[in-house]
Amino acid sequence: MKIKNLLPALLVLCTISAFAQTTHIGKLELKPKQVYIVGPDNTLSVDTLIMHDKSVIQFSPEKPGVLKAAVAIVGSNCEIASRGENGQDSEYKTRGTRGKNGGDLDITMHFDKLKSLVIDTRGGTGGDGRDGRNGKNGIKDRREKKIIKGAKGQDIITYEHIPGTPGTNGTNATTGLPGGNGGNISFTYSTKNFIPVFNHSKARNSITLLHTVGDAGRDGKPGLGGFQSADGILEHKKEPGSVDGQIRLYKANTATAHD
Repeated sequence: MKIKNLLPALLVLCTISAFAQTTHIGKLELKPKQVYIVGPDNTLSVDTLIMHDKSVIQFSPEKPGVLKAAVAIVGSNCEIASRGENGQDSEYKTRGTRGKNGGDLDITMHFDKLKSLVIDTRGGTGGDGRDGRNGKNGIKDRREKKIIKGAKGQDIITYEHIPGTPGTNGTNATTGLPGGNGGNISFTYSTKNFIPVFNHSKARNSITLLHTVGDAGRDGKPGLGGFQSADGILEHKKEPGSVDGQIRLYKANTATAHD
């Protein structure tokens, strides 16, 4: 079973903040596991940003997102995300959909403290392919035992061949749908008295950048044919490929990071 986008489950388990109504905030402090959804302009500017453990800032992937934090204090396993939504799975006579594209993020942050942060612009997972349906089993050929009387009245055992009844063919399956494109990340950062480590999530002061295409959906399983009938096949439909997002890193001068 593939792993679907984890954010919907997170939204259920966590405290969800109200939509932001302004693009500039003097101080924004997120509680542990809180999900802060950026307002419709998809832009957030903060003088002081405090993210407690496992808190999330969620941007819409439908358009570019912008985050500026003059001072950032970030706990463990925090996340800034604009991941694309997962595609729809295929159903009977209906083909599923590709994963949606991750949104681009332009982030500028000066870190006063940092434990671990994930920036996620991955594409959504593609929908699963459709499983084929098994054909009717039919009835296989068989030998039926019969007892007849011989000339002297003795029992003679014979076997009669009874032809079977063919089943029906299994129906075809379809391939899984591609994942969405990864979003681009433009990340300008500065730090106070430490050096961040990129893409080593177990390290101290870690920043993990996720920008790849979403996983492809699962291929469907062809249906099995019945007696003297054909199995289905996996139908391959050519789909445009998906591409990873690009990363641009800029280390800002600490002295001018607050400008």
